[in-house]
Amino acid sequence: MPELMTVTQFNDKVLAVISSSREIRNVTMVAEISSITRATSGHYYLDLKDSQSNIRCTFFRYAASKLIFDPKPGMKVLVFGGASFYPKGGSLSFNIEWMKPYGKGEASAALEELTARLLKEGLFDAERKRALPVYPRAIGVVTSPSGAVIKDIIDTVAKRFPSGIILAAAKVQGEGAPESLVAGIELLNSQEDVDVIIVGRGGGSAEDLSAFNSETVVRAIASSKVPVVSAVGHATDKSLSDRVADAYAETPTMAAVMCTRDIDDIRRGLSFMTGKIARSLTSIVKDMRSRFAYPNARLDPRNAAVTLERYGAKLDLLSERGASSVSGRLRFMSSRYEVLNAKLDPKRAAEKVEGYWVALDSVSEEMDDSVVRRLADNSRELEHRSQMLAGLDPWRVLDRGYSFVTDEAGRTVTSVSGLRAGSKMTVTMRDGFVKAEVEEVTEHGRREE
Repeated sequence: MPELMTVTQFNDKVLAVISSSREIRNVTMVAEISSITRATSGHYYLDLKDSQSNIRCTFFRYAASKLIFDPKPGMKVLVFGGASFYPKGGSLSFNIEWMKPYGKGEASAALEELTARLLKEGLFDAERKRALPVYPRAIGVVTSPSGAVIKDIIDTVAKRFPSGIILAAAKVQGEGAPESLVAGIELLNSQEDVDVIIVGRGGGSAEDLSAFNSETVVRAIASSKVPVVSAVGHATDKSLSDRVADAYAETPTMAAVMCTRDIDDIRRGLSFMTGKIARSLTSIVKDMRSRFAYPNARLDPRNAAVTLERYGAKLDLLSERGASSVSGRLRFMSSRYEVLNAKLDPKRAAEKVEGYWVALDSVSEEMDDSVVRRLADNSRELEHRSQMLAGLDPWRVLDRGYSFVTDEAGRTVTSVSGLRAGSKMTVTMRDGFVKAEVEEVTEHGRREE
């Protein structure tokens, strides 16, 4: 029966074999950095790969301090080190002692070539960027249905604005991810209510984010009928999706904020506009009241009586002036007659007198005609003005069923704004007046008792 071993014993044997093998202890490799992380301690933890395999690596601080460049995913590097085995975890890794750049990695070179081609086509031009809708009916989201991204977006939108959210579930990394993302974008473009689309995930390594550098995904975003916000969550290096999208957000939460307006800001804006409209209406009402003040004063019965009295006095004055003019002319002609009569001899006196009397009669007739015409003109003027006054006569308005309302102080009541339940007032009608008391007041649909 073979010797039984524990896991610890087996891992110890593996460690012994690796430690004693010169072939895997001092090795120089050419590889591409797949992902890399620098811990706060100064140590680097990274993955190296080629076209077929991948290996975890450690690059401790004392060795990494000699680096003369900043290693990034996609770089092709030359490393020297050896196999390292951690018995407690049973994990094999490659411990790097030094690292140098070695040309360009295949993925990095392909990305640069694609970037240059898309740039030449103008897909990254600022002129292509569209403004995000102010009040989206629904926000489409292309992301994993199980990640934190969709939850953060739903929570943020719920707090800010009542937009609908339509999820197009998609793979965001690994094999088939580009095709899944494209299908999600096309599906949301077919939805009538979707006004903006968020495409994103919750960050990750450069390799994890490679789907968002896919040409098919970039072209799907560029062809979208509605604006697209890219929220890949990797602020160190922007993906091609970030560059082609209409807007870029560092996190999915920020993307949700960019796509919505704060409902509290909207309420404050509505409150401001309501106040502005109210002030405008108040100004219009004041202006209309001032315009109607003059006609209202002219319709006041007391003002009408004063106007009639003024025109009557003017007619009397004109009559007096006419009579005075005639009397003065007659006195002048009579005095001339007396002087002439004294100068004439008795024989010719009769002839002269008769001639003067004829002239006097002619002048008298002319004066009479002048006075009559003057009086007729004045009568027509008085009649015209009387008709004008009659048109303004409030009593004629009362004959049509209207009434004239005054308060206890005798002031004309033109608005309900100064009345309250219990207010006393006088209602003047065509054939009399009524003392009344207000039971209730309704102003613009608002009832006050």
